Amino acid sequence: MKHVGVVIADRGSAIVSVERSPDNALLVTGIERLAFDLGPVTERIWAFAEPDARFVVDAEGLGSALWAVLGPPRDKHHWTLYTGRGFERQALVDELLVAMQQERFHFAPRLAEQEAMGKALQSYRRQVREDGVIGSELVVALLLAIIPPPRKYRHASF
Repeated sequence: MKHVGVVIADRGSAIVSVERSPDNALLVTGIERLAFDLGPVTERIWAFAEPDARFVVDAEGLGSALWAVLGPPRDKHHWTLYTGRGFERQALVDELLVAMQQERFHFAPRLAEQEAMGKALQSYRRQVREDGVIGSELVVALLLAIIPPPRKYRHASF
């Protein structure tokens, strides 16, 4: 199943796609950087026509405006607006750290923005602080894409 994290931050926008396997392995299959603009981000989201894709949109930056432009979608199992703030955002980091430690986290070969994501991941640990500042829009979009799905949805899928 494809999970998609979406961020529109003041430095730009990012959309990261992650495939989550039944055994909970995480494979990053897409990394996109876009302008700080609702139009292109909205168009790109609608281009993901897969009906079972799960989207998590960060409410920070223009995320709430994007959510308003999108509808907001009624399907809460496939669409989520992440509204965590401050220290609460620290929990976003946990899933990535655990997956890396268990060697369940990988990148598909030859991703267009692989180099930029690599640099962002190298520096994100220094940027995580108690105020919830995690790092670049690339890292936040990745973290949103790997948030485990709601329990009801997980039981139905796995």
